[in-house]
Amino acid sequence: MLYPYRETLLSHLYPGNQHSTHCLKAAVEDFENILKWERKKQIRVIWRLDGGFGADKNINWLAGKGYDFVVKGGSSPRGAMLARQVKRWISVRDDMWVGRVATPKDVKYEVETFALRYLTRKGIKHKYIFSTLGFSGRKTLLFYDLRGGAETEFRTDKSGGFFLQKRRKQKFLAQVVWVILTDMAHNYLSWFRHHILADSPFANWGPLRIGRDLFRIPGHIEMSSEGVLSVSLLESHPYASDLLPYLARFCE
Repeated sequence: MLYPYRETLLSHLYPGNQHSTHCLKAAVEDFENILKWERKKQIRVIWRLDGGFGADKNINWLAGKGYDFVVKGGSSPRGAMLARQVKRWISVRDDMWVGRVATPKDVKYEVETFALRYLTRKGIKHKYIFSTLGFSGRKTLLFYDLRGGAETEFRTDKSGGFFLQKRRKQKFLAQVVWVILTDMAHNYLSWFRHHILADSPFANWGPLRIGRDLFRIPGHIEMSSEGVLSVSLLESHPYASDLLPYLARFCE
């Protein structure tokens, strides 16, 4: 997910038994090829990745390319081991604490490591985070948690906005097409929110609510080869009068 545009830049489809730790390099290289950026732009990129990508080889590879990142480590036993090294826990919230520890020797670059302790229904659990940002432990963890917005949108694509759980394709090529169509729909919706709904009463609506409540308003669109000529909506719909003025942006 590419922020702040909230667009999906690329998607890869793998067999269900493929572990994400083996997918990072191909995704980053495709990302670089698509954007075709210079080195001065690359160093401004921060990768924020979950534990599935947190193998030491991935950390070394990203650091070797000069990227900044915040990545959750991929080994649960190591999380517990690192937690025992913490001399002072800092509270992040009532059920979560963070502490700085020495970076494991298998990581060959200058990377900061933070142990994370958090409370679950089953008791205390531990994880750890690698970072190159130079933030405090608390700020690093809060920055990492911002990636939750992307996960919410992924879930919306699968079950809320596009109802992918109800559409099963057995053949690989059919699955690829379905992923592409989903990305196209997701990116159109991102564009619609950013350009059409900006400054409207619906500007803060999420994709699920837009698809459910706005895209289903009955209406009529008149088009020509040059684009949209006019848009009319069912007047009795409760959102029609508020939405219609902003749909005029299609004609601009």
